Amino acid sequence: MRYLYLLLMILPALPAKLSAQDANYWASSYGPAGYFMPGAVISQNRDSGVMFYNPALLVNTEGSTTSISGTIYQWQSILYKNGLGTGLNLKSQGTSIIPMVASRAVPMIKRKLPFTLAFAIVHTPIIDYGVSQQKDVVQDVLDNSYSPGPETFIGQYKAANRMDQTAVQLGAGWRAGKKISLGFTAEAIMQKQTFTIDYIARALMNPAGPDTLLAPITTVSEDYTATYWQAGLRARLGLAWEISANHHAGLLITTPTVKVAGKGTVISNVQISNLYLDPTIALNLLASSRQAKLPSHWKNPLSIAAGYTYIHKKGQLYFAAEYFAPVKEYSVLKPKPAAFIRPDTGNNNTSSEFLQLNDARRALVNFGIGASYQLAGDFVAFASLRTDFTYDKGDIHSVTEGYNINVTNWNLYHAQIGVNMRRKWYHLRTGLMLTYGGTNNYPQTFNLDKPDESNFLLGEPGVTKAHTFQAGVLVSYIHNF
Repeated sequence: MRYLYLLLMILPALPAKLSAQDANYWASSYGPAGYFMPGAVISQNRDSGVMFYNPALLVNTEGSTTSISGTIYQWQSILYKNGLGTGLNLKSQGTSIIPMVASRAVPMIKRKLPFTLAFAIVHTPIIDYGVSQQKDVVQDVLDNSYSPGPETFIGQYKAANRMDQTAVQLGAGWRAGKKISLGFTAEAIMQKQTFTIDYIARALMNPAGPDTLLAPITTVSEDYTATYWQAGLRARLGLAWEISANHHAGLLITTPTVKVAGKGTVISNVQISNLYLDPTIALNLLASSRQAKLPSHWKNPLSIAAGYTYIHKKGQLYFAAEYFAPVKEYSVLKPKPAAFIRPDTGNNNTSSEFLQLNDARRALVNFGIGASYQLAGDFVAFASLRTDFTYDKGDIHSVTEGYNINVTNWNLYHAQIGVNMRRKWYHLRTGLMLTYGGTNNYPQTFNLDKPDESNFLLGEPGVTKAHTFQAGVLVSYIHNF
């Protein structure tokens, strides 16, 4: 996002970016390093009963199984210290109940078919973020040549970003040799996002004469909302290798997402009233646009994951890593050229550059480690740690026009601990998930410490501290038929 769209190509301005958890690939508990979740592994995990993330492991399913996993309670807090200026923190906090994975695996061997089929529905809540803040003070904001003394100043800011994915998967695994098995998963993904930024600053002028009631109000406002949905397809190609009875390895390649359908809408308004950049000339400007049924172009990159499992007498030790390819800068939503500045000046009076929703991703590798240990009786303990590095490029100048798709830019670290109870007809897992991440160099969007005409009442953004913390209770139930 730019300062008021570079004042719509008529005034110079500085770039700023609103950057929580939507710029990370491994935030979901269901993934290559979510060792606690049934099926969330690349190489062998004999205890889970459902081995679905790498479809090559489906061949180890001895009987039909049905699994449902989710977070029955999750609390998340995201804090930007002095996010809007000194003492003006931005905080997003909430709780949720999230069903994440429901799957069924059916060996076809009894039907004389040499493979196992599995079906799953996976819901991934990427982020549900919302912040608001206000500064209401008497402060010297406007030049004393036309507004002597401190003015009544009110600055309000709110932002929201909600993004989630729902995927339907159909997978098959079969043996390609005595120690090698292969698998294939076809996945249909629905991605949805709503992104909003709303800012308004007002300063009540102090008139030089007695006409207090006629004193004009200097106003600068900007609001932007983009929404879209997109349906796409991707595939997973898996391999599992039984090196020996104790050593197992796996490989999984996930293709980029191919768009099938998708539409979006953007709406934006910018208003500047009675802003005196020169003591004798007032700037008044209005820009407004709404465009619907825009084609969406959300992308997800190629990834390659590898895993290794060592099986010992009391349990397993598991390692995983996944590489994600970079994605060059592109527009998720790119509005068509249309009238934006009102009235029409005939010069660069279009909205396509200013209203686009952008995305760009750097290449990265995440790592995870997990372990299980046989306790007394039918109880098995699980623990795992994993990195979740951000794909945000970290350059606040990388997007010079429009808005960034994400609102986070720091690395996360996840831990899971839990216990599995084994019975003849079912497995029941319960556990705890903890997440932490933060940065000392988070770029502010606005800073209301010193708003004035020279910065269009937006202040002088700098960097500040930001961090997130999450805690959740995980439950998985596997029924064996």
